[in-house]
Amino acid sequence: MPFIKFLQSVTVFCLDNTLPDETIDFTTKTLEEYGIEKFTDIELSFRVHDSNDWMADAVAEETTHVYPYGEDNAEVFVRKPQDSDNIIVDNDYATVIVTGYRIDEMWGYTADMFFVNKTDKTLMFGTDDVSVNGYMADPFFAKSVSAGKCAFGSMQWSEETFAENEIEEVEEIEFTLSIYDDDDIFADHYYDGQITLNP
Repeated sequence: MPFIKFLQSVTVFCLDNTLPDETIDFTTKTLEEYGIEKFTDIELSFRVHDSNDWMADAVAEETTHVYPYGEDNAEVFVRKPQDSDNIIVDNDYATVIVTGYRIDEMWGYTADMFFVNKTDKTLMFGTDDVSVNGYMADPFFAKSVSAGKCAFGSMQWSEETFAENEIEEVEEIEFTLSIYDDDDIFADHYYDGQITLNP
């Protein structure tokens, strides 16, 4: 089963011959909502490069694991299926599940999702031609999931977007969902399809 991918990136700037102390913080409340109550296996990927030349090759690229309770006690996150799940994609390469809908105080109307990458490539999940109740309304959305991992994510629309289109209640969401290799946008897509949601 895949691991959940939660932390996207942390940037640390180091001057010549310095050893800065940095910490990585996790929002435990959010993780507990996902059913993760303790960290048993933390995977960290490092990419070291010249901050003055972003186009230069990396000086080092390494991935390591931290096992706070020991490697023998490492657990793999498995999301339990829910009766309310709406599986909109499930093929040999990826699974996409709409897990629910809510109003986020900061971002607005939200469709929560769960993504599984079954490949050995980093996958990008993207949308196009998005409409809500027949009105074109682009959400805040793009999700990258590392090889063999899973992740939670959301499609979100601002209050301003709904107000401009006089949307008070969401009856139908339509969009084209594309899944493709994040490192090779010209490669064949793993999925392209029209999705209709009725919250």
